[in-house]
Amino acid sequence: MSKLRLYIDTALHLKPSQIAYRIWRKLGGSTRLHVGYRPCPDADKADIRRVPALSEIDFDPVFLARFDVDALLDDRVELLNHEERMDWRESWHAELSTPLWRFNLHYHEYLLPLAKAFLDEGDKRYLDKAKAIVDSWIDACPRERGGVAWDPYVISMRIVSWLAFRAELDGALRVDNAFCERINASLVEQYVHLSQHLEKDLLANHYLENLKALAILACYFDDRKTLELVLPMLKAQVDEQVLDDGMHFEQSPMYQKIVLEDLMRAAIVLRDSGFGEHAKAFKLRQMCDCLYSMERGINRTPLFNDCGDNVAKSRDALLLCARERFGVVPEFHGVLKNSGYCILERQTKAGFVKVIFDAGKPGPAYAMGHVHCDALSFECFVDGEPWIVNCGTYAYQDAKRLEFKKTQAHSGVMIDGVEQHECWAPFRVARYSTCKIEFSDGISARGSMKLRGRNPRIVRDICLADNGVRIIDKAFGGKRLEGSFIFAFGLPNIAEQSIDVNYSPEFGLLGSARKVIVDASDGLVIPYPMFYERAEHR
Repeated sequence: MSKLRLYIDTALHLKPSQIAYRIWRKLGGSTRLHVGYRPCPDADKADIRRVPALSEIDFDPVFLARFDVDALLDDRVELLNHEERMDWRESWHAELSTPLWRFNLHYHEYLLPLAKAFLDEGDKRYLDKAKAIVDSWIDACPRERGGVAWDPYVISMRIVSWLAFRAELDGALRVDNAFCERINASLVEQYVHLSQHLEKDLLANHYLENLKALAILACYFDDRKTLELVLPMLKAQVDEQVLDDGMHFEQSPMYQKIVLEDLMRAAIVLRDSGFGEHAKAFKLRQMCDCLYSMERGINRTPLFNDCGDNVAKSRDALLLCARERFGVVPEFHGVLKNSGYCILERQTKAGFVKVIFDAGKPGPAYAMGHVHCDALSFECFVDGEPWIVNCGTYAYQDAKRLEFKKTQAHSGVMIDGVEQHECWAPFRVARYSTCKIEFSDGISARGSMKLRGRNPRIVRDICLADNGVRIIDKAFGGKRLEGSFIFAFGLPNIAEQSIDVNYSPEFGLLGSARKVIVDASDGLVIPYPMFYERAEHR
């Protein structure tokens, strides 16, 4: 493939404004909230009561379990299954691990486990360590030094951690006036910087997170003028990015949960600041219905597009917050027609079986960075355990990045050895295939895909029979049809050969699964695993 042709085909998907803003940012230009506008927040007006603690999310047990608070006391930080020893004066700018790991370091999410340990045990060491980390960041990361610390997306995530930490420990922190003043002074600076460096070149979830952060900070500082500018822009992005079935338009169940959390945080802040009517546009009910439908009865995040199970808050914590704070009781939907996911469920002799089948678009044409070649792929869970799987993501900056994006890293289908989408760089897609739902009735579904730049069309039928998952793949045009089926456990005897493949249900966690390649054009039944097989292969 010609590199020039790939660049051209990739650029053709972008909005002209994205290209213009990319060039402008490279030249050092600012991308302001509004031309000529600069917020002038008053730190004296900051009031944490406008940003209520959301303990259901802040202290999500699944989230807290990712962190060893005693290791943090010893200056060891584990993020994305990788640990680094910290020098809090120097490590903020060190080339530690990967860029994604360094982003997570600057998010400061680990302040919340320290806060919880302090509340539970009354041990002041946890509080002092959290305060020392914040102080060290303020000292080591002045605005003029720039770098990861002042990346707009990083700011958008960090302000949530700081304000949640501040709200959860309001009583203990309020007595330390000097510390609170330092936080507020830094938040003023981050607020102004973010308003001048919005990610209008990337758009998608990055831009949504920027606007969310500005809305929350505008309420925190009682900055009505900025809030009046931000709210219409935020609502417009929610309307575009959150599909009517509740899935985020980048088609990643992980990012869907991240966006749901942030919109609930923004909604509660707006409500407590007197702007609750605006939060009605955030589609929280649809997002909760989507999450509940996708994850009911299973024990991990489904792996479609960029996804991992150790980034977003858990399903249970998010749905608990939605119920307690917004009165949302989710409903199940077997078809998410806007995003193209079909959800099949059936009680069988082998147990409760759930299939999530992807027959939707890969993502928005102008933001394809998180796309995988997973059209017509599916994941199957038996009594909550992932059995037939996609391989996951593992990392964003790694030599294996593109391997995890390939068609055969998913339980999907390939024709004539041609990749479904041209994923040619870590976050670049040139030409791509299109997919749609043909029908679904709760235990069976059909999806079709038109291969990128070619005539061949593939149709996959999937059905939950009593004895197994029934697959029929048909090609219209093309010669060689191959179905990949990847098993996390319980490999059935459906092919002469199987191979080990990388399997990463969490970022930074590299395990293995077994893959078989089968032509299912004459029909294939994959028998459900027996209970002893499931226990044996855990």
